[in-house]
Order: sequence, then C-alpha cells, then structure tokens
Amino acid sequence: MSSNNEERKRRNDLRGELIDKFPRDRSYLLPALHFLQEKFSFLSDWGLEVLGWHLGVPASEVYGTATTYTELLLSPPAEKIVSVCDGVACRENGAVQILEFLSNKTSSDLEVQKTDCAFMCSVAPAVSVDHRWYGRQVPGDALLRLVEN
Repeated sequence: MSSNNEERKRRNDLRGELIDKFPRDRSYLLPALHFLQEKFSFLSDWGLEVLGWHLGVPASEVYGTATTYTELLLSPPAEKIVSVCDGVACRENGAVQILEFLSNKTSSDLEVQKTDCAFMCSVAPAVSVDHRWYGRQVPGDALLRLVEN
C-alpha cells in the first residue's frame, strides 16, 4: 500500500471514530482534542485538520484551542516526562532548585516541565514522573534515580 493510500486510510479511520464518538458540534472541541491526544499521544496537523472538518470548526479555532491548554501536545512527547509542581508551597520548598537541577539533565528522551499546582502542598515539593506523583523531593542522586528509572 502506498503512503498516500495509507494516509487516506488513516484519515478515514479517524473520521469514522470521530463520527461514532462525537456529535458534529463545536462544543465537543476540547473533549475531542483530548481523545486525539490519548489516541496518538500528541495532536498531529492532519488529526487537527480532520477534527476541524468533523466538527465544522475553522482550523484557526482548532489550533488556537489546542495551543491554549498546556496539557495538549503538538509534537510527539519525550520518552519520559517529568513535571515539577509550580504551586506556592512547592516553590517555597525547593521546586525552583529541582527545575534547575533537572534542566541540566535533559536529553532527547527526557522532557522537564513546570506544571500548575498539583494540590500536594502537604508533601511539597512534588514531582511527577510519567504521570505518577512523588512528594518531598530534593535535587540530588535520589531524584535522578527516580527520573532515570
């Protein structure tokens, strides 16, 4: 099967799934964006195009919505994602130092990012490794082992 035919099939399969799961109504834009991200792990250009077609929403609105929410990714994610809580309690208890420490350890397969308050103030600072949260973290070897495993 040629790459054009494969792409056409992929688009048609996605159209079918969107038709089955979401009414053609712009109010389903955000849930459908989350669906696409769960399915493909990021929002591809062609996926956004198909979604806009299905919902009858202009491409500019689809892209604008996708770029407004930080949890929606427009490129493939790194193999491992580390999120550091940026809430007040975490910042006051060392989140900034953790971010500095980890930013020196990044590579193509590791992405370090700040995230909004994780509501783990009682165990601040909190760090998420691949969506699993850990409290009372400090920069150093133990944190590095957690990130590298």
